[in-house]
Amino acid sequence: MDLREVGNLFMVGFYGDRFSAEVKALIEDLNPCGVILFSRNIQDPVQIAQLTHDLQRFSLERGHNGLFIGVDQEGGRVRRLREPFSEFPPARTVALSADAEGSAREFARVTARELRLVGFNLDFVPVLDVLGHPDALEQSVIGDRSYGSDPALVSRLGRVVLESFRSEGVIPCCKHFPGHGGTQVDSHKELPMDDRTAEVIEQNDLVPFVDAVEAGTEMIMTAHILYPFLDRDHPATLSHAIISGLLRRRMGYDGVVVSDDLDMGAVANQFSTAECALMAIQAGVDIPLICNKPEKAFAAAARIVDAIKDRDVSKSRMAESLRRIKTLKGKYAASMNPSDVAAVHRRFGANAEA
Repeated sequence: MDLREVGNLFMVGFYGDRFSAEVKALIEDLNPCGVILFSRNIQDPVQIAQLTHDLQRFSLERGHNGLFIGVDQEGGRVRRLREPFSEFPPARTVALSADAEGSAREFARVTARELRLVGFNLDFVPVLDVLGHPDALEQSVIGDRSYGSDPALVSRLGRVVLESFRSEGVIPCCKHFPGHGGTQVDSHKELPMDDRTAEVIEQNDLVPFVDAVEAGTEMIMTAHILYPFLDRDHPATLSHAIISGLLRRRMGYDGVVVSDDLDMGAVANQFSTAECALMAIQAGVDIPLICNKPEKAFAAAARIVDAIKDRDVSKSRMAESLRRIKTLKGKYAASMNPSDVAAVHRRFGANAEA
């Protein structure tokens, strides 16, 4: 397998708010399955629609089946698209509202429609992390991004969001498996450890993910957290026991698994981004996510090419992930078309351009 074949596993971030020569070369030379956009890439509705249009058109013109174009639009403090896009409160506020399911459904449907309009086909929601204790809101790094400490409530509202996004043609991605709600350390900076027993994790944190798998969720994101009672040596993203063992075999999940950003300190402080990507693939992850410095994605893809030559990764293992990615794109083929920039002008009117 060559670099472009392996590159098709990756989802990448980049800098700039236009389809520049550098972005064009990234898509052409690495051939990633998708891109993730951040506030740094977003100015106003028309600009973002034009950018996603150009990305998607270029991919399709090259004979590919489109790009995943993803974003973190959770509501609350984690939202990349600001006014004039609709704004919603954090998940915890939704859960405490008089009609929690109705509020969750409204958030998901409105958000999905606006995302789809400007060219996104993937949102990294719902957050299925269960807070470790009813009073853990301030102590947990996830905090109000979680629906709360009741696994049944998190599961129920997560499923509402999951199904509502699907109904609007936007892929939902459940996160952060097997659960980020029991830690106080920010995995962006260093490696958190959750030393609760496997039984406690199964009875609490896994409940929403089990339900999501039963509901047929198409994508799950991993957590950069060490769970000693599940794997003493590797954080979940890099753990064969957790990804291939727990998620794949025990829970029966055959959808797409995407890593959290491999540039985050929790894993990047221990290994190079290239080694993290290789270990994630070996663990059972399908899409290594690299949000910064596109050159790291090229180095990671080259590292995996070498590992295949050295038989540290089998071609059949690569084929599994490529199959899952292709299947998901086929299911959402209608969402892989370039955005209609004129429709964005009509929708947002005078607020279309900042």
